[in-house]
Amino acid sequence: MKIKNIFSWVYILILCAMIAIGKMYDDRLEFLGINLALIISIIYLILSFLLMISIKKLVITKSKFLLYVFYCSIIVITPILWVVYGAIEYGILKYLNFCLIVIIMSIIIIEKFDYKKVEKLIISLLLVSCFLALLAVLGQAISVNNDSGRLSVLGGGPIIFSRWMGLGILILMLMPTLRKFKVRYLIIVLFFILSISSGSRGPVLTLFLVLCLFLFLNFRRYFLKFIVLMSFLLSLIAFTDISKEVVKLGKVERIFMNFNSRGVAKKSTGTRKRLMKGAVTVFKEYPMGVGSGNWQDKSNEIDSQNLMPLEYSHNIFLEVLNEYGIIVVFILMMLFIYVFHLSYMLMNKYYYNESSLYTLLFYVLTYFFLNSLISGDIIDARLLFVVISFILIKAPLINNNNR
Repeated sequence: MKIKNIFSWVYILILCAMIAIGKMYDDRLEFLGINLALIISIIYLILSFLLMISIKKLVITKSKFLLYVFYCSIIVITPILWVVYGAIEYGILKYLNFCLIVIIMSIIIIEKFDYKKVEKLIISLLLVSCFLALLAVLGQAISVNNDSGRLSVLGGGPIIFSRWMGLGILILMLMPTLRKFKVRYLIIVLFFILSISSGSRGPVLTLFLVLCLFLFLNFRRYFLKFIVLMSFLLSLIAFTDISKEVVKLGKVERIFMNFNSRGVAKKSTGTRKRLMKGAVTVFKEYPMGVGSGNWQDKSNEIDSQNLMPLEYSHNIFLEVLNEYGIIVVFILMMLFIYVFHLSYMLMNKYYYNESSLYTLLFYVLTYFFLNSLISGDIIDARLLFVVISFILIKAPLINNNNR
């Protein structure tokens, strides 16, 4: 039993590391000439192989069907499209990372995880947020490739850093086992300050929308607490200089760049509009997709007057539509509709069970889904697929002692 428990913990920690890194190989994570990402990836693949072969029977239930069909579509369609349109290094690496990290871990979570393992993985993810926050506080979270002065995640960027802070906030707010720790409120404030210090508006905006949704769905239960909290925050802003000090941190001014003393000011690079225009252009010419990684080249080839500055369209639906085709994006849309409905129903079903993880998962699902609509590629959405996998686990994610 001890060996099994040790194996479980080791795999969960390795899984957490792979979720954080998001790549099988990352040349930015080297220490004393040793690539840590490669070593972690090898251990992850070995342990994942052992778990995969231990799955005696893979039953495709109604709840898993759309997710597995989506994964199979990505696996099968990509090589076919590459034969037609060719393949580039970025597309090949994205395909391999998605298959070896996202798909494999998703299947293992659905088939092998239970309440305790999910709880352990969520706590491990919170520790990653705490580790990144600690680096930021110590002034070590500015990557060598980042000259903007914005907080970033080791080899990652400010957006990813801000997402981790947002995830940490939601876990600290809604994780059942953490409710008894009052110190979490101070950590939540720290995470929020670090999030806005990154200067990334997307994660901050999506976190705000998720919190608004939470308040809307739980208005009666949390109305008084909300009034007290808002009164306290407004008092701090009105009667202290804390707001002036916070604005000095990192790149906080980027968060409020659209606001000034005269009201709302329209300030934007226009990059998102260009990406959307490029995505629509590619869809019109190639409705069945152009293959993983080929979106930028095809968009620039069609319209050389409006060259795309990035390799992906910063929207999961547009990315899947352009690279894998209209059929695959339809499957993805149906998957999200089903999972959101299922998540909401499970949250309500176990709402009064104090150990239930479904409330946390519903809001984390919403948070990462909204993030996937405005930034990152499909690999950056790996936490979104991890949360979907949690929700699709057959056994209820509640402690049996609290039924």
